[in-house]
Amino acid sequence: MYGVLGVKLMVVDMPANECSGSDCPRGMLPVWLLAVVFGVGRAAVAAIASRMTEGFLSSRGIVAVGVLGVLAGVWPGWLGYVWLRGPQMDAVWEVARDRPSSVEVLGYWTPDASSVVRVRSDVLRAYGTARGDVRWSVPAPARSSVCALSRTAPSGIGVVGFERRGQPCGATVAAVDLRTGRTLWSRDVTPGDRDTAGGDGLVLASAGTTAVVRDRGAVVGLGLGDGSPRWRLGIPQSCGVRGFDGSGDGVLLVEECTGAVASRDVTLRLSLVDAGSGGRVWQRTLPTTGPVRAVQVLSADPVAVYVAEQDERGFNGVVLYDDAGRRRAMIPLAGPEGDLTLTPYGAAGLGYGSAARGRMPVLHVAVGHGVFISVVNDGEQGVSRGVSAYSLADGRRVWHRDFDDGITALATGRDGEIDVVTSQTWNQLWRLEPRSGALKGESAVLHGAPLSTGFAVRPRAQGGYLFVNLEAGNGRPALLAVE
Repeated sequence: MYGVLGVKLMVVDMPANECSGSDCPRGMLPVWLLAVVFGVGRAAVAAIASRMTEGFLSSRGIVAVGVLGVLAGVWPGWLGYVWLRGPQMDAVWEVARDRPSSVEVLGYWTPDASSVVRVRSDVLRAYGTARGDVRWSVPAPARSSVCALSRTAPSGIGVVGFERRGQPCGATVAAVDLRTGRTLWSRDVTPGDRDTAGGDGLVLASAGTTAVVRDRGAVVGLGLGDGSPRWRLGIPQSCGVRGFDGSGDGVLLVEECTGAVASRDVTLRLSLVDAGSGGRVWQRTLPTTGPVRAVQVLSADPVAVYVAEQDERGFNGVVLYDDAGRRRAMIPLAGPEGDLTLTPYGAAGLGYGSAARGRMPVLHVAVGHGVFISVVNDGEQGVSRGVSAYSLADGRRVWHRDFDDGITALATGRDGEIDVVTSQTWNQLWRLEPRSGALKGESAVLHGAPLSTGFAVRPRAQGGYLFVNLEAGNGRPALLAVE
């Protein structure tokens, strides 16, 4: 039996027909060793038993005893094989791949435990997490494309922005009830040229019961359920909005302001805005000097902002603030302990594809439990094999964990644990304790899980995990579940 299982591991689980180290199917070496041990042992036991029973048992009796012995060993042998292989997860369902292949995937929402809404440039589509059934679809308006979505969807309402030829992203904004697919309202706005040029953050957000959008010379709060105007926060003429994001009842706003010498005298302002009234709760100046090439709100609660100056020797990293707006720490993107990998498309990317016009980036970070957790590249260029956690209080590294294979996803999982997916010959899912980085059990090998380069992973209420592929045109399913 172990010989047959060893052949199965070589043929089915080792598609490259060769392996070494961590690339080999888990359990293959001990399975083959046991196949040899049991093969030699079987011959030895058979010879001894034949001599001992000579004259006492007929040939049929010997065969019967042998068959019973084999049957008695099958079940414990199979349990031993399962133990050697470790946890395994198989794809239980998957939905069809994207058609047409030219569409772009912007992000997704999970309004509740039973559904997930995947946002493409041409349609919003809701799936059930139990079987992957399509619950509803909302196409983009004629001659328009979805270009942005709010990162959060409070009260089960998602906000999307549209664009069409000759108009900037977010010129039309709409809210959709994510439970039914009904469009609650649609509104035209006029984003300012200064706001849309070079902005790296989302062009719209939602917080509490308010949708927040850009309008010429202002940031405007609209009723999330009906689109009615609630407040208008004016932006000085010398400033432009670089990005914002919402969480809870607050909106984190980043503005770029220029002085008399526009090319060099540049200041970044960070403000927390009350989502209900539009008033600034606090305002701080980000620790930058001169023009910046990238700004990204990584988290609005706790506050974490990525900023990169254009100056080669300028600051390039993450700035952390507490709830009162006091700066706690600055974590450089590149440091002696490794380089933070904030997105799978490059350590300093954050403006890849359509992220600059509002796409939800696939970040390799998690914030919570008093730590900022990031994938790090501390060795081979372009391959990130480590995860580090930094204190939100002072920015020091509190723990680090290395993996043998490259990391392709990091997300917050069940009970606040950190889920990490590594990929080499096959994909594996690991679970980490966020405060210490300790492994929670053995990794699970993901069988038959066709994942794209960029994807998101979430635990399912039914058990197992849900994978949302965030790339189109590569023949991968839009959505799949493993158990």
